[in-house]
Amino acid sequence: MKITIQEKPDALEPEIAVICSKLTPELSNLISQIALFDHTIPGKIDGEVHFIPIKEIYYFEVMESKTFFYTKERTFETDLRLYQLEEKLANTAFARVSKSSIVNLKKIRSIRPDENSRLMATLLSNEKILVSRSYVPEIKKKLGV
Repeated sequence: MKITIQEKPDALEPEIAVICSKLTPELSNLISQIALFDHTIPGKIDGEVHFIPIKEIYYFEVMESKTFFYTKERTFETDLRLYQLEEKLANTAFARVSKSSIVNLKKIRSIRPDENSRLMATLLSNEKILVSRSYVPEIKKKLGV
């Protein structure tokens, strides 16, 4: 892969151009990552809306029909549904791990087998997330295991 960087003092905003003979899944994934680089997810705490960079989010979880997401230090509620988040985060480091959870794969420290063909993922925050058996093959593939 060839990378070319041009500094232009008169440029209004950074621009990235991808020149390729064929758009591969790897390139598509990279483009999605770049496109989401400065995106945020709105999250509420005590009636106040905060805009949290996607890269700071560890996981999303639905509990009692409400969607929450977790950063290293805080928990936020969002009005977005899990399926909306899954669409928004398609082709990124986020992956569905159960009917009620989406995890940032870059925040996983380790995984280990668990009962009933499931996986237990330990996050960098030391939280443990259960990967349902129907999602295990895809998660292993995405993690390169």
